[in-house]
Amino acid sequence: MTVTETGSVEIVVERGVMVPMRDGVRLAADVWRRADGQPEPVLICRTPYGRSMLEMMGSPVAMAKAGFAVVHQDCRGRFESEGSDWRPIDLDIDDGYDTVEWAAAQPWSNGKVGLFGASYMGYTQWQAAIAHPPSLVAILPETAAADYWDPAWGPGGAFRVANRVGWAFLVGLEEARRQRLDDPMLTRIRDAMEGIDPGDLVARNAAFAPIEDEMFRHRPLRDIPFLRTVAPWYADYFDRSERDHPAWLSVNPLSHMATFDLLAIHVGGWYDVQLSNTILSYQGMTTSAATERARRNQRLIIGPWPHWSVASGIVGELDFGPDAVLDTTALRLDWFSHWLKDQPSALVDQPPVRLFVMGENVWRDEQEWPLARTEWTPWYLHGDGRFSADRPRDDEPPDQFTFDPRDPVPTRGGRLLGVAGVTPGAVDQRELEDRADVLVYTSEVLTGPIEITGPVRADLWVATTAADTDFTAKLIDVHPDGRAFNICDGIVRARTVASIPLVAGATYCLTIDLAATSIVLPAGHRLRVHVSSSNFPMFEPNANTGNPAGTDTEAELRSADQTVFHDRARPSRIVLPLIPR
Repeated sequence: MTVTETGSVEIVVERGVMVPMRDGVRLAADVWRRADGQPEPVLICRTPYGRSMLEMMGSPVAMAKAGFAVVHQDCRGRFESEGSDWRPIDLDIDDGYDTVEWAAAQPWSNGKVGLFGASYMGYTQWQAAIAHPPSLVAILPETAAADYWDPAWGPGGAFRVANRVGWAFLVGLEEARRQRLDDPMLTRIRDAMEGIDPGDLVARNAAFAPIEDEMFRHRPLRDIPFLRTVAPWYADYFDRSERDHPAWLSVNPLSHMATFDLLAIHVGGWYDVQLSNTILSYQGMTTSAATERARRNQRLIIGPWPHWSVASGIVGELDFGPDAVLDTTALRLDWFSHWLKDQPSALVDQPPVRLFVMGENVWRDEQEWPLARTEWTPWYLHGDGRFSADRPRDDEPPDQFTFDPRDPVPTRGGRLLGVAGVTPGAVDQRELEDRADVLVYTSEVLTGPIEITGPVRADLWVATTAADTDFTAKLIDVHPDGRAFNICDGIVRARTVASIPLVAGATYCLTIDLAATSIVLPAGHRLRVHVSSSNFPMFEPNANTGNPAGTDTEAELRSADQTVFHDRARPSRIVLPLIPR
């Protein structure tokens, strides 16, 4: 036990507290609390990444000084916690419940508990909520999932390679350490990390990039040797490729929201891989939560950020300014002080939705999502490369390209984890436009500003020679100097909306979910759309064979001839949520 003085308040820090679970397994935790021992509310963050990392990224001392006991805990089977069979999500329901109720019963607790944290630490909040611990009052999930199928397959049914393989590799390193494996991959990792501070995430990601890229390209994708050893649960993703698989539904927060009586703030980013889930969480709780009080006390905050990067306004290659930074410690103190300490909070009286409008780079409060004043406006693709609000003519010829999964379109920015040297966020797309497998459609120069705020979708009329294939769409902001920054993008796997094998030459209308955005394009800018069939390593390139995802070998990959129609009978389009100005 150590005592830290912060001004006039003494804070006790207890390291390695072993918290008993119902089956006798003990989970390691660190506790910060006031030295006077007076009962106070408890804030808990549970992580698979090592609780020391939480301390580097948060402010437990500041929260303790403000009158909270703070608990950082390693998940079961991770770092200093006991348990030998860690699996993502599956074990966090009971462990979350037991940890909440243990904390509520401590002599330094007043019996009220809140949960906080980002990414997987948001998952653990929802998992504890599923078990309904009676002492849990409020949560604050940042960049977290509400539908666990989506981080692996969504929203269009193509496997998220960078997200799932990269993440399995990351968490598998700790399992390799615990097992004391003697593996050639570990030797490569140690060599790559020589001289690099493990806490330097930028340098670490750069060192790991060649190794991760090799795994991303491995075929069959479901059977990567290193992950087979350190993350045997990884292969389960491919056995659960259907959104309604019982394994997803049983743990999905969305499946349980009608039972939740919780107050929550949902934090996300326009370039965050979990953006759609953040919005789903907010909408699900405002419409379905168990009580009117819970439905009324949900808040949604979306900034310009990529995943887990709210402390910077620099997103990819664009700087959205100092106002784009979110002080998560202040947010947590404000929210939890109100619900756990009965203190006043401006958050409770403000409109429930707070959005960062890119382009203008300002925050704006709204009453709902999507905005009630939205004008849903289709803009169409044209055979001469134009993108406009004019409907296409009868005689506009289709565009064609060949998609070769052995040479996929490389990912440039977007909503993904920062892995394998790929920068998430807003990144100049021009280098992709010389590829023969990227169709480009561009608007005239805008004569006045337009605002796009809300969900964006593409309706593409297409044909293919493949048994199954993918189509992608990307909305882009073209600056007067020619730079072309991605706004939002999406993908659809044809098998999710049509029976396979597809009929060669038949026409299909495929809808692509491009998630959402909020951006103002000023006069002088142009809108652009890229259409293709791959975005790697964000998504697994479709093998075009119709075989189950992740099973094709390199020799089985097939090229596909793709056709995109844009005539009056088959008007391929982007539906834009335009906001009157």
